[in-house]
Amino acid sequence: MGPLKALATGTKAPFIDAVCGVSFEIRKGETLALVGESGSGKSTIARTIIGLQRAVGGSICFDGHEIEETYLRRMAMMFQAPVGSLSPRLTVRSLLTEPFRIHGLKDRDAGGEAERLFRLVGLPADFARRYPHQLSGGQARRVGIARALALNPDLIIADEPTAGLDVSVQGKVLNLLARLQDELGMAILIITHNLNVVRHMTDRMAIMHLGRFIEVGSTERAPASSLH
Repeated sequence: MGPLKALATGTKAPFIDAVCGVSFEIRKGETLALVGESGSGKSTIARTIIGLQRAVGGSICFDGHEIEETYLRRMAMMFQAPVGSLSPRLTVRSLLTEPFRIHGLKDRDAGGEAERLFRLVGLPADFARRYPHQLSGGQARRVGIARALALNPDLIIADEPTAGLDVSVQGKVLNLLARLQDELGMAILIITHNLNVVRHMTDRMAIMHLGRFIEVGSTERAPASSLH
């Protein structure tokens, strides 16, 4: 008996798999979109890849090897809320250099690294002394992108990268991500329910419903051939 039927009839303990039977790959330099309604399992996949949640089955591989702690340095995640995802107690400089402290990279020049990251995302260096509440949504998102790029990752997971931003700012953020991908060559996994984001910068898309992939294909062909 399925979990929804069990819940409706009360005949057995109901359960729902947050994600079930999902399989995909992301190639170097590629952008893949996970598309689906809220609660379809998109963020669960992202948090499991990055190690914030544990999968009860299956495997997650990076460069052909099961993911372990050493591989987590080669991945980074941008969380949904531009300002809310940044610690209110840390300055922007501390936020950008925190990944080096977490991973024990004491030989890095923190000031120099912060300046490098500011240049990458187009923010002035004097933002270093600001706190998150002193930033606009677009500025906070750029700080989040810079923080994600700190360790030069091979994969960035962007969970709703345009959420809470004005339309004009959304375009600037997407253009920034596209430019950085061209310059740095990283792969990007974008989680969204905004089809404009998908059309703007993704190569392939996977459509999710109730924790499963119901369609996977090229973004270029999706408008004409998508069934869902």
